[in-house]
Amino acid sequence: MHNGDTLPGIITTVFGFGVAAYTLIENTMRFRAQTSDGVPGAGFFPIILGFILGMLGVFLTIRGIRAKGKVQFFKIENEEVRKNVKMLLLTIAGIIAFFALWRITHIFIVWALALVVYLNFIFERKWKFNIIYSVVFIAFLYVTFVLGFSIQFNI
Repeated sequence: MHNGDTLPGIITTVFGFGVAAYTLIENTMRFRAQTSDGVPGAGFFPIILGFILGMLGVFLTIRGIRAKGKVQFFKIENEEVRKNVKMLLLTIAGIIAFFALWRITHIFIVWALALVVYLNFIFERKWKFNIIYSVVFIAFLYVTFVLGFSIQFNI
């Protein structure tokens, strides 16, 4: 058994600082403005949010260590918990597949639609809801980012 907040804290810490480190290493993600208008670079928010998430993970880890095993989150004793863990792992696998396929093919909208449909299937939504929600969600992404912010995803 893993102690309450210790394992989630470690995972959150690694993820947060990992995002910040990757963003700092990546050439295209700059913290400072790259244009004359002084607008922060593409790495501004990922770096800040990565460090904030990493620090929150550190605090959560410390809280878990101080609890000395009084709280345990990872007890898989009944069917509902098993089902929730299965859904969590399938969700993580779907998100990883989405990022991998997007990175390989550079087709964002299609894989985002596939991910939304997949997640609705995992969460046992009805097909009617799944189709309507997926189309509306992807239309929102397209209108907001492509038309609104002029971010060009390969379609």
